[in-house]
Amino acid sequence: MEQVTDRLLRKWMKSLVLEGNAWFSYEKLRENDKRVHKALVKILKDILRNDPREGIGKPEPLKYNLNGYWSRRISQKDRVVYRFDENSVYVIAIGGHYDQVNLKLH
Repeated sequence: MEQVTDRLLRKWMKSLVLEGNAWFSYEKLRENDKRVHKALVKILKDILRNDPREGIGKPEPLKYNLNGYWSRRISQKDRVVYRFDENSVYVIAIGGHYDQVNLKLH
């Protein structure tokens, strides 16, 4: 019984990895805009606990050079961009428009 429980927990629990400048963006948002930061935390929890392709923030698969990445709305102007695998969610950008993400990937 314990093995089944452990397997189920691992299935639904993922690690969060903030890549590149994502941690800096997270901290900046936490210090400067509490409301948007709270919305971001809610979205990140949803991504980690549930299917990363569904949920709050209108998940959207990205195209072209961001193929394989997903985006969710934090606010009208801010997004969180991430990719995921079976064990982890990798946040590559928090904040502005996708053009800024394109620059960070190159």
